[in-house]
Amino acid sequence: MTPPPTKTAHDDDTKEFFDEIENDSQKDYATCSASDSFNAVWQCYSLGSQALNYYRYGSKKNCEEKYQDLKFCLSTKPKSSAVADDMIRKRDEEKRLEKQKQRSSEDVWDLRV
Repeated sequence: MTPPPTKTAHDDDTKEFFDEIENDSQKDYATCSASDSFNAVWQCYSLGSQALNYYRYGSKKNCEEKYQDLKFCLSTKPKSSAVADDMIRKRDEEKRLEKQKQRSSEDVWDLRV
Protein backbone atom coordinates (compact mmCIF):
# COMPACT_ATOMS: atom_id res chain seq x y z
CA MET A 1 0.00 0.00 0.00
CA THR A 2 1.40 3.41 -0.99
CA PRO A 3 1.06 6.43 1.23
CA PRO A 4 -1.16 9.29 0.01
CA PRO A 5 0.72 11.99 -1.86
CA THR A 6 1.82 14.97 0.14
CA LYS A 7 0.69 18.44 -0.79
CA THR A 8 3.37 20.45 -2.59
CA ALA A 9 3.81 24.04 -3.71
CA HIS A 10 3.21 22.76 -7.24
CA ASP A 11 -0.36 21.90 -6.25
CA ASP A 12 -0.92 25.44 -4.97
CA ASP A 13 0.51 26.91 -8.18
CA THR A 14 -1.71 24.68 -10.29
CA LYS A 15 -4.79 25.68 -8.30
CA GLU A 16 -3.85 29.36 -8.60
CA PHE A 17 -3.34 28.95 -12.36
CA PHE A 18 -6.75 27.37 -12.89
CA ASP A 19 -8.42 29.93 -10.63
CA GLU A 20 -6.92 32.70 -12.78
CA ILE A 21 -8.24 31.02 -15.94
CA GLU A 22 -11.68 30.67 -14.35
CA ASN A 23 -11.74 34.35 -13.33
CA ASP A 24 -10.67 35.43 -16.82
CA SER A 25 -13.40 33.35 -18.43
CA GLN A 26 -16.06 35.07 -16.32
CA LYS A 27 -15.04 38.56 -17.48
CA ASP A 28 -16.41 40.04 -20.67
CA TYR A 29 -13.24 40.78 -22.64
CA ALA A 30 -13.39 42.22 -26.13
CA THR A 31 -11.80 39.89 -28.64
CA CYS A 32 -11.06 39.88 -32.32
CA SER A 33 -11.16 36.84 -34.53
CA ALA A 34 -8.04 36.29 -36.60
CA SER A 35 -9.91 33.92 -38.91
CA ASP A 36 -12.70 36.46 -39.52
CA SER A 37 -10.11 39.18 -40.21
CA PHE A 38 -8.23 36.89 -42.59
CA ASN A 39 -11.47 35.99 -44.38
CA ALA A 40 -12.29 39.69 -44.78
CA VAL A 41 -8.86 40.32 -46.35
CA TRP A 42 -9.19 37.25 -48.57
CA GLN A 43 -12.66 38.28 -49.74
CA CYS A 44 -11.51 41.85 -50.40
CA TYR A 45 -8.65 40.67 -52.62
CA SER A 46 -10.80 38.05 -54.39
CA LEU A 47 -11.32 38.36 -58.12
CA GLY A 48 -15.08 38.89 -57.81
CA SER A 49 -14.74 41.70 -55.29
CA GLN A 50 -12.01 43.43 -57.31
CA ALA A 51 -13.94 43.03 -60.59
CA LEU A 52 -17.11 44.47 -59.03
CA ASN A 53 -15.21 47.46 -57.65
CA TYR A 54 -13.52 48.02 -61.01
CA TYR A 55 -16.90 47.86 -62.76
CA ARG A 56 -18.52 50.31 -60.33
CA TYR A 57 -15.71 52.78 -59.72
CA GLY A 58 -13.14 52.13 -62.44
CA SER A 59 -10.31 51.31 -60.03
CA LYS A 60 -8.88 48.50 -57.97
CA LYS A 61 -10.40 48.10 -54.49
CA ASN A 62 -8.20 49.29 -51.62
CA CYS A 63 -7.98 46.51 -49.02
CA GLU A 64 -5.39 48.23 -46.82
CA GLU A 65 -7.83 48.83 -43.95
CA LYS A 66 -8.82 45.17 -43.81
CA TYR A 67 -5.16 44.15 -43.89
CA GLN A 68 -4.39 46.57 -41.03
CA ASP A 69 -7.28 45.03 -39.07
CA LEU A 70 -5.76 41.58 -39.57
CA LYS A 71 -2.32 42.77 -38.44
CA PHE A 72 -3.84 44.44 -35.39
CA CYS A 73 -5.83 41.34 -34.49
CA LEU A 74 -2.73 39.17 -34.74
CA SER A 75 -0.80 41.64 -32.57
CA THR A 76 -3.35 41.21 -29.76
CA LYS A 77 -3.03 37.43 -29.62
CA PRO A 78 0.19 37.20 -27.54
CA LYS A 79 -1.07 39.83 -25.08
CA SER A 80 -2.93 39.08 -21.87
CA SER A 81 -6.71 39.23 -22.02
CA ALA A 82 -6.87 42.52 -20.11
CA VAL A 83 -4.25 44.25 -22.29
CA ALA A 84 -5.82 42.93 -25.50
CA ASP A 85 -9.23 44.09 -24.27
CA ASP A 86 -7.90 47.62 -23.73
CA MET A 87 -6.23 47.66 -27.14
CA ILE A 88 -9.34 46.40 -28.95
CA ARG A 89 -11.75 48.75 -27.17
CA LYS A 90 -9.47 51.75 -27.83
CA ARG A 91 -9.14 50.86 -31.53
CA ASP A 92 -12.88 50.28 -31.90
CA GLU A 93 -13.55 53.69 -30.37
CA GLU A 94 -11.04 55.35 -32.72
CA LYS A 95 -12.65 53.66 -35.73
CA ARG A 96 -16.13 54.68 -34.55
CA LEU A 97 -15.07 58.31 -34.16
CA GLU A 98 -13.39 58.27 -37.58
CA LYS A 99 -16.54 56.86 -39.16
CA GLN A 100 -18.66 59.60 -37.55
CA LYS A 101 -16.48 62.23 -39.24
CA GLN A 102 -17.26 60.78 -42.68
CA ARG A 103 -20.27 61.76 -44.75
CA SER A 104 -23.57 60.12 -44.05
CA SER A 105 -26.33 59.15 -46.45
CA GLU A 106 -28.40 61.80 -44.69
CA ASP A 107 -26.02 64.39 -46.21
CA VAL A 108 -26.94 63.23 -49.69
CA TRP A 109 -30.69 62.63 -49.56
CA ASP A 110 -33.35 65.24 -48.90
CA LEU A 111 -35.89 64.42 -46.23
CA ARG A 112 -39.42 64.18 -47.62
CA VAL A 113 -42.25 65.06 -45.31
